[in-house]
Amino acid sequence: MEYIDLFFPEGFLWGSAAAAHQTEGGNHNNWSEWEKIPGKIKDGTNADVACDHYNRYEEDFDLAKELGHQVHRFSIEWSRIEPSFGKWDYTQIVHYKKVIESLVKRGIQPMVTLHHFTNPVWFAENGDWLNPESPELFGRYCRKIVQELSNYDVIWNTINEPMVVVTIGYLWGDFPPGHNDFGKAIQAAKHLLMAHGQASTQIREVYSEKGLDQPKIAPVLSTSYIMPENPEDPEDLELAEYIDNLYNHLWIESAITGRILNPMGDGQRYAPLENSVDFIGVNYYSRMVVSSKRDFMAGEIAPKDPYRVRCEGLEWEFYPEGYYHQIMDYWKKYQKPIFLTENGIGTSDDRIRQRYIISHLQQVHKAIQDGAKVDGYLVWSLTDNFEWAQGFSSHFGIIECDFDTLKRKPRESAFMLRKIIKDNGLVKETQETYLA
Repeated sequence: MEYIDLFFPEGFLWGSAAAAHQTEGGNHNNWSEWEKIPGKIKDGTNADVACDHYNRYEEDFDLAKELGHQVHRFSIEWSRIEPSFGKWDYTQIVHYKKVIESLVKRGIQPMVTLHHFTNPVWFAENGDWLNPESPELFGRYCRKIVQELSNYDVIWNTINEPMVVVTIGYLWGDFPPGHNDFGKAIQAAKHLLMAHGQASTQIREVYSEKGLDQPKIAPVLSTSYIMPENPEDPEDLELAEYIDNLYNHLWIESAITGRILNPMGDGQRYAPLENSVDFIGVNYYSRMVVSSKRDFMAGEIAPKDPYRVRCEGLEWEFYPEGYYHQIMDYWKKYQKPIFLTENGIGTSDDRIRQRYIISHLQQVHKAIQDGAKVDGYLVWSLTDNFEWAQGFSSHFGIIECDFDTLKRKPRESAFMLRKIIKDNGLVKETQETYLA
């Protein structure tokens, strides 16, 4: 196959992403409690140690710098900052200041996520995201963090993948709090939306009070390319359109328009949502094929294509074509800059990871050529880590982590990405080398 050089726009940012609970170790939150329940984690493990990133972040950031990363996305663990209601742990705030300073010292832009799946135990015991007061409780925590960290040059992510929290935690029951109830799922989605608005409002107010230039703020979406199992079946087409709107668009359209849309609300304005989205964080891994013959609300989706490579453990199909469609869909509908905040594959075969990254970046380049404003790309993830309900059975890292010794070792995909960053694109030679 003939390849051509594919260069990205000047100023395009490259890097990696991670999450506190998946990497730090030593957390006590609703997920650490969930891990104690037999059968909830498929390989029976827990994140008590994880990658020990809490103590080894300097080592990890040294590797990120060596690999040419320009931005690193990480999350702050709410349960560390506010272990009990209204009690702030300033030693943990100082820790996260040191984490940011460590990135800045290495010339890496910090992108900070305020909520990445986990909640303090006290918050969970008080109804979690079903509690009508949950948005304001989250806003208080956000204000405290932003007051302490606003003197640094930070890009802020408010909430990571709200519709994953909703779908897997409140509809399918595989994540905490383990509900199987559509009504509760919609209620949680509404409160997470309001929480994003509260977070954004607190960020804006703190920066304004301090006389600082406003930072960039975004929620981070999990997006799947929703496809009908039978494109000739009107009912399959209708279901695909419904799920696409419900999963991919309802929440972000509400955030951007400032209205709580049906079925979360009746279209009423929610003032904290105004001016709450500067860009859209987009996480993409695969497509989702749906069928009207199956109960999607119970977690039933169409069988996987047996000829496609799949993500280790999670069974997500290798489907780069969907990346282009999702980027273009968000760009055309909302005209907001897009930052690709997660993309990767869990696999023990690094050759698959190499092909995955390049084939998806080809689709990103195509979207940019077709007019989408895409500001950067982050691979998931920097290191292997605790993959939620999969435990340690799915290896996403461009850096291998031996969970017995905690030794780090960059994979070939890490060096491949370093060359892509240096070239600011996919040169012909890179594509020929890794797609052969």
